[in-house]
Amino acid sequence: MDTSDIDLFALRSFCVLMDERSVSRAAARLGVRQSSMSRQLAHLRAYFADPLLVWAGGSMVPTPRALGLKGEIRQVVETMERLSTAAQSFDPASAQSTVVVVATGYMEHIFLGDVMNAVAARAPGVHVKIRLPDRLGDVSAMGRGEIDFLVGWMTEPPAILRSRLLFKDKLVCIARRGHPVLGEDSGLTYEQYVGLPHVQYDIPGKTTTERVLQERLSRDGHQQNIKYHVQNPLTVAHIVADSNLIATVPGRFAERCLGQYPLHIFDLPFSFPAVQNRAYWHECMHSDEQNRWFRSLLVEIGKA
Repeated sequence: MDTSDIDLFALRSFCVLMDERSVSRAAARLGVRQSSMSRQLAHLRAYFADPLLVWAGGSMVPTPRALGLKGEIRQVVETMERLSTAAQSFDPASAQSTVVVVATGYMEHIFLGDVMNAVAARAPGVHVKIRLPDRLGDVSAMGRGEIDFLVGWMTEPPAILRSRLLFKDKLVCIARRGHPVLGEDSGLTYEQYVGLPHVQYDIPGKTTTERVLQERLSRDGHQQNIKYHVQNPLTVAHIVADSNLIATVPGRFAERCLGQYPLHIFDLPFSFPAVQNRAYWHECMHSDEQNRWFRSLLVEIGKA
């Protein structure tokens, strides 16, 4: 058999001929001339080196070879038709799927809670999983399809990632009201910032914000005086409110905490670039319907 000399239409013709047991009825079902269907049957007979269907008592009867091929050829036709069908559009209301997002606890608290509320309202069958960043492994995990989005700040993202700006933020310093060293009206000096003990929210590996902040202070020969490292961002606010420690946090997070804790917000006593929180996704997922829907939702909530 010449394996290059068969096509999907010929295999589909075989399936219809086996169903109808008639060249004329098979031709009508496929919308072709009877002569064209006869040529397809002749082609199939030559390809499989078997009569396949023979006349017997006024009807066509399949040969043992045809009966043996029937199930396998039908499966091949169904598979090829499924593969050649355009991908179905994503319907949020009926979708059943999971979106994996990498983000810090800060981002989860100030932004992704609103995103998940929107997902629950618009796509009740879509589940959202949030994972802590792993700076060394996240990009390769996105390429393997294990992560859908990275939400945060990257100063030098790899070329394989696309991104959209969600919202900008700034770093601030928080301290308890009535702090014995800091006057709420006098501001925070550089000497106070590097001298006072800090509490810091940590994740495995440094975040972009932490790395850029350390680089900024090291240019002046300084570093933060970090006394406590914690794994929950809300613990930072709790400790600061009940002690004389200070902390450097995103401004939007600090504003959220004012309603729960007796805190005062200070501007940093040195220049620091705006934090550009973006949604990142892998190039291979750029045309995926679900990916497009979710990133448009991220942008919508970010603008709001």
